[in-house]
Amino acid sequence: MWGSSRASRSSRRGHRTARRAAVAVTIAALTALTACGSDSDSDARTDKAAQGDKAPGGQGSGTAQLDFWGWNPAYEKAVTAFNAAHPDIHVNYNKVEPGSKGGYAKMLAAVKANNAPCLAQMGYETLPSFLVEGALQDVDKDAAAVKSKYSAGAWSQMSVAGKTYGIPVDTGPVAMFYRTDVFAKNGLTPPKTWDEFAQQADKVHTADPAVAYSAFGGNDPWWYAGMAWQNGGSWFKPEGDTWKVSLTEPGTQQVTRYWQQLLDKKVVSSDPTFTPDWYKRFGDGSVASYVGPVWFTALLEENAKDAAGKWAVAPMPQWDANGKATGNIGGSGTAVLKGCKNTKAAVAFADWMSSDTASLTTLVKDAGIYPAATSGASLDAMQQPSAYFGNTKIYDIVKESAAQAPAGWQWGPTMTQVSADLTDRVGKAGAGNGKLADALTGVQGTTIKAIQDKGLKAAAG
Repeated sequence: MWGSSRASRSSRRGHRTARRAAVAVTIAALTALTACGSDSDSDARTDKAAQGDKAPGGQGSGTAQLDFWGWNPAYEKAVTAFNAAHPDIHVNYNKVEPGSKGGYAKMLAAVKANNAPCLAQMGYETLPSFLVEGALQDVDKDAAAVKSKYSAGAWSQMSVAGKTYGIPVDTGPVAMFYRTDVFAKNGLTPPKTWDEFAQQADKVHTADPAVAYSAFGGNDPWWYAGMAWQNGGSWFKPEGDTWKVSLTEPGTQQVTRYWQQLLDKKVVSSDPTFTPDWYKRFGDGSVASYVGPVWFTALLEENAKDAAGKWAVAPMPQWDANGKATGNIGGSGTAVLKGCKNTKAAVAFADWMSSDTASLTTLVKDAGIYPAATSGASLDAMQQPSAYFGNTKIYDIVKESAAQAPAGWQWGPTMTQVSADLTDRVGKAGAGNGKLADALTGVQGTTIKAIQDKGLKAAAG
């Protein structure tokens, strides 16, 4: 479409256009973005990458060569197993620094230099930011056939406005962790609803003010997002060419009012999360419960060893007594980066890694993931009892609700800024310096400005 000289003269203008087109996420804009990116890539791709066009899914024959950048050591084992069983596709796994520690910056730089890998490990919250930079490849056509393998909530995290940019790997379904000794002492059973949770918090505090019924995770931004997610919240929504931002929508407002009441009554702890002092309270019983992601089991076992046998797991409390929804904290997918020459082979590998029984077993055992593929819940590796949690089969407790995480959640294009602002403002409010509602309103304002500072349209909504 474009000659190389014209592409060179208009590179800066084209980048701004691509960025706006990505945010608009209309069919026409995405088509234009893909077309422009493909032409500029065609002159810069190596022979190795071009070979991928002759691989399965291309027009000829041969072995597809796919580069995959990530930081999870378990992924490397999965890649080795895939290559041994698939002579028509060869994946080269290259370990990079974790995304927030430099991996994402390296990926974006590679896309701009036209030498990016086809595949990249990517946290769900980061996907829209890459889309805004014009760094993702739409793989809707190739991925449609495997969509039914994954939970709706997980699949939606690899999509923006109905367009898919990769395959989900894992999720972080939320459960309730509780001290069996404290609960027994107070005659409690795990609460089924948030109303019961609040009632139990009052009872424990009345019996012993030195014991916090639970821990408020306000300085962990993804924890707060997980609470809102369960309640049908949605903080970001692309409409036309505008990002609508609402950290004060009804679902989040209810969560905010609820936790503010618990904080005001001082029945929950507001200590900074994931610190030695925080874990100490879980170990000595001065915090009786925590509502958090299933991967918290490994952290608790590692950091509160002396409490082995005193903790148990229950489903996340519900806003509706008949509900079974969970929030989600954490999780990532395998994204397809702009310029990938064989998206069919890329999707084939990404789907295999996320859904093959042997691959998932490796990822569960070595990385502690909760699979995004619905078949993962029945893996033998997910059925093993935990000695730390009283020989409970932890995954059995969360698998039903994990498949029912609301699918409407969408991340925004400036999540690094959102994370920092939430950590600061909500963390301070949780510690008693202000109110949660004001903190959320403040973050919404700074987020709208941050998006606009990128030259994009944003508004409250």
